Amino acid sequence: MISRVYRLVDTKRIEMVLREVEFEDDVVLTAPDYLSICAADQRYYFGKRSREILKIKLPMALIHEATATVLYDNSGRLKQGSKAVLVPLIEKARTSGIKSNYDPANPYVSSGIDGFIRDYVAVQRNRLIPIEGEYLPIYVFSELLSVAINALEAFDSTRCTDAGTVGIWGDGNMGYITSLALKCLYPDVEIIVVGKTLRKLQRFSFVDRTYTFDEVPNGISIDHAFECVGGSSSETAIKQIFDITMPQGCISLLGVSEEAVPINTRTVLEKGFRIIGNNRSNADDMKKAVSLIRDSDICKKYLTTLISEIVEVKEEKDISHAFEQSSLNDFKTIMKMEI
Repeated sequence: MISRVYRLVDTKRIEMVLREVEFEDDVVLTAPDYLSICAADQRYYFGKRSREILKIKLPMALIHEATATVLYDNSGRLKQGSKAVLVPLIEKARTSGIKSNYDPANPYVSSGIDGFIRDYVAVQRNRLIPIEGEYLPIYVFSELLSVAINALEAFDSTRCTDAGTVGIWGDGNMGYITSLALKCLYPDVEIIVVGKTLRKLQRFSFVDRTYTFDEVPNGISIDHAFECVGGSSSETAIKQIFDITMPQGCISLLGVSEEAVPINTRTVLEKGFRIIGNNRSNADDMKKAVSLIRDSDICKKYLTTLISEIVEVKEEKDISHAFEQSSLNDFKTIMKMEI
């Protein structure tokens, strides 16, 4: 069976290639329905990674956030036409003591190997999470939500003081979904969000307080923090976090920066901070995310507001259009595959 794969070959240049779909005993054939463009996809598409990295990674099909329709499962466990979330992590190794999404032996689609932007995807059965009940576009955010869940579980096992008041820096997609996960899973925690854009902060109506970077009140303090800014603004965010976080606070880093970000190690030592790095997720995290979307009305309601635009992809040029739109939209741009 032949599938069309839409690969990024250079900055803003996507080309279609034909690839044979390989079948094995534990593989399920699917057709992607909804694909969500994330910040990592944008960095590749717009050439915001170093030329050295792009030479290594490209050509490559983008997208690691996807839902799909099951076309064929030779085991009969998954019915034809049923819906599922695709897991981007390929677990080739299980190193003792290391969570699978941090094991460098395990590839992640759209990061060195082809992602989900293609006609057909054949995946191992353990990389499919069935969607029960109503099939909503917001299930495409399961991967992003699972990253927040992964970070919250690390936070819970690392912190040594009460959750109390938690600050989240970042008014983009990662800041939004981390705030929402915290609201759903820790309903008694006071949540403060700090961001750059008032327009975006107005979407965070479910948190307790919001501030722009330059309007954080003097004398305010928080118990713990999540940094979801990334990029060149990470340094400013981390400095502000260090200034107002209480001693022995847990500081969780989720923002991605292409350049090294300096931190004040003296403050880390004096305050006894516990700093955690968080990246990606695995199938177990994604199962929890799918269940949270299914069972939580609050999660459903506010994930819906994360959608800025749904672009129907009926021909190849619509893919580039969706990426261009994603740079203009405040939050998530989704592609609905009809090609």
